[in-house]
Amino acid sequence: MGAARAWRWKLLPFHSKPPPPPPPSVPATLSPVDKEENVPREFLCPILGAPMSDPVILPSGRTYERACIQACAELFVSPPGLEGDSPASGGVVPIPNDALGAAIRTWSARSGRAPPAAPSAAAAREAVLRAVPTPRPPGRSSSNLSCSSRASAASTSSSSSRSSSEMTAVEQLEMACAKETESLRVGEGEEEAGQLTVKAVRGGDEWEVDAAMAALRRATRESAPRRRALCVPQLLAALRRVLLSARHSAAARADATAALANLSLEPENRVPIVRAGVLPALVEVAGLGAAAPEACEHAAGALFGLALHEGNRAAIGVLGALPPLLSLLTTGDHAPRARRDAGMALLHLSLAAVNQSKLARAPGAAKNLLSISSDSNEPLPIRRLALMVICNIAACAEGRTALMDAGAVATFSVILSNDAHRSELQEWCVAALYDMSKGSPRFRGLARAAGADRPLILIAEQADPGVHKDMARKALRAMLGLGDINGGGLHDFCNSERNDDDSGTMSSSLPVRRRRAASWGAPPASKLSSSHHWRSVCID
Repeated sequence: MGAARAWRWKLLPFHSKPPPPPPPSVPATLSPVDKEENVPREFLCPILGAPMSDPVILPSGRTYERACIQACAELFVSPPGLEGDSPASGGVVPIPNDALGAAIRTWSARSGRAPPAAPSAAAAREAVLRAVPTPRPPGRSSSNLSCSSRASAASTSSSSSRSSSEMTAVEQLEMACAKETESLRVGEGEEEAGQLTVKAVRGGDEWEVDAAMAALRRATRESAPRRRALCVPQLLAALRRVLLSARHSAAARADATAALANLSLEPENRVPIVRAGVLPALVEVAGLGAAAPEACEHAAGALFGLALHEGNRAAIGVLGALPPLLSLLTTGDHAPRARRDAGMALLHLSLAAVNQSKLARAPGAAKNLLSISSDSNEPLPIRRLALMVICNIAACAEGRTALMDAGAVATFSVILSNDAHRSELQEWCVAALYDMSKGSPRFRGLARAAGADRPLILIAEQADPGVHKDMARKALRAMLGLGDINGGGLHDFCNSERNDDDSGTMSSSLPVRRRRAASWGAPPASKLSSSHHWRSVCID
């Protein structure tokens, strides 16, 4: 037996297939259309259609490129969405939108693009001429033409055939055309009423302006379709001129603000009113206070109606509506309805993060709100509204700091311990304490010094299962150093379904979008009802 033979590898020739042809090369650069699609819509100028280099915000709440606004002033035209006034008239003051400009530059750097460059004056003028629509000559509307053509076709078909089915179809078509004609007549009537008001304001006769404003105020009370038909840019521009002009009487200005408040009842009208540039005029009227109490009261109602739309809240805060609304709410000399509408407007405006910071930085805002909420002589609905606004302010870090500096922890401890209405107010006090306890070591010392542990323990042990009971437990744990608070505020609790008992239900939640109170003339109700019972009623 010999040794095992070693294995030898035999190398065979390897035949490889030729590689497949490379795919056609794709250009690395994107087409201009793709680039525009990738750009966020809010970064594009509505006139230029390109990212803005120097964005400015107008009283309408819309943002444009500064060069385009200058071109509009040179050409004596109004930017799209701001009919009735041109930048050259001096009534339009562009405000630099530094936050949006910084966001555009940051986005350009992250996406590998060059920062947008300011357009030349010639390019801006060209873009303005393309964007501004040219007026069309008056003529017969297409709906009238289509209706008449359909009616003639129907009559021809009915004469040619006499079947019952065809006759039924003809009758239905004639009824539809009659309804369409009637609606067109109503629209023409509203257009004539609006034109008469605009002509009276442009004429300048004081008696005619007073009569036109009184008639417009009555017209806006009639029906929702009429309010929607009257909300046109020309009429809104006329109302704005009446509010801003000091030569008009106090009655005319009060009627104009009441008409705007009635127009703001319709959800479809809220964005057009803001875009028409009426906000600065409403803010000015709301700041008059005791000098024009009726107009001030209606201005608060109009701002409340406009603040119900989420997209309007930032613009209302930027244009300076927060200080006069705070003054209306915290000053006891004003009418109860004005204070209530101002409080509801602040409640909805403070849902926006930018307005929370503004309210936190406003001089004396936190102190005045705490004073109103702790004053037992104030009406209970006003105290509750002040507490709701405080809860929204406490949702941001600046608001928590401002509230603790103003003594909010001690104020809420007193309300929970000794106030006669503590059962009606304890939910909002607990919510504010919970918000201030989040991630703040300073809260522990303030709460212990104010004795907030005793009322919180009672609420955590004896209250019915619900949102404020969970918040009391969380705030108590944070005060005693037993755990950190991770999570949101009252909104997050309302969105969760976890309670101590399966049978427990949430007592109530923050009224984020409540409609206007049921009666403008009645005093505030002693208890805020649920949002299903709130309805909109016009100003008489």
